[in-house]
Amino acid sequence: MRTVLAILGLAIVSSYAASGADQNVECIASYGTAAVEQFLGQLKDAVAKGDRIQVSGMIEFPIVVEIAGKRSTLRNRSELLKYYDVAFDSKVKGFIAKQRFSDLFCNWRGIMIGRGEIWITLVGRSKKLKIIAINNNPPWSREGK
Repeated sequence: MRTVLAILGLAIVSSYAASGADQNVECIASYGTAAVEQFLGQLKDAVAKGDRIQVSGMIEFPIVVEIAGKRSTLRNRSELLKYYDVAFDSKVKGFIAKQRFSDLFCNWRGIMIGRGEIWITLVGRSKKLKIIAINNNPPWSREGK
C-alpha cells in the first residue's frame, strides 16, 4: 500500500511540475519566444561588455531603483547612466549573467530574471520588450544583514 501511495504522490508532483513548466512555456510564447530569447541574449551581452548605452535603450522609463537606501525614479536615459553602477550592481549583473532562457519565470506581470531583480514585458504600441523593473536591493537580498 505504501508503494502505491508513494507512486501516486510522485505522479501528482510530476504532473504539477509539468503543468507549471507548460504554463511557463505558454506564457513566454505569449511574449514571443524568439523575441524573449533574443532580448535575454542581447541584455546578457550588453551587461557583460559594460555597454551602458545599449542597456539603457532596453529600459522603459520612468523606472524605479534604490539609490542610497531610497526608492528613486529615473526618468530618462541620462539619469540611468548617472546611476548605472547602482542600478546594475554586482548582484543584478550576476543574476543577468547566470540567467538561462530555459529557467525564465513568466506570469501576468512579465518575465522575471533572477529572483525578481529584473522584470521585462511588452510596452508601447509596437509591443517591444523592455525592462520595466530593476530591483537592485530587494528585501529578500537583505536577509542576514
